[in-house]
Amino acid sequence: MKRFWLVVRGIGSLLAVLIMLIGGPALLAWLIGGGPFDWRYLLIGLGVAVLLILAGGLILGWALGKRLKGD
Repeated sequence: MKRFWLVVRGIGSLLAVLIMLIGGPALLAWLIGGGPFDWRYLLIGLGVAVLLILAGGLILGWALGKRLKGD
């Protein structure tokens, strides 16, 4: 039962981060653009979230490559 709650807690944290990654840019685009909140702002938020995750992955890969190569 302890493992179940550990998994639930981990999934909850990851979902919260994902919501923040998508919701933050979507709300910012909505505030800048004005008008009713619709699916276009969610697509903007999703695009920004994907770009942030890709940039983080590239930076992490570069850093690990330098560390493992010994530079």
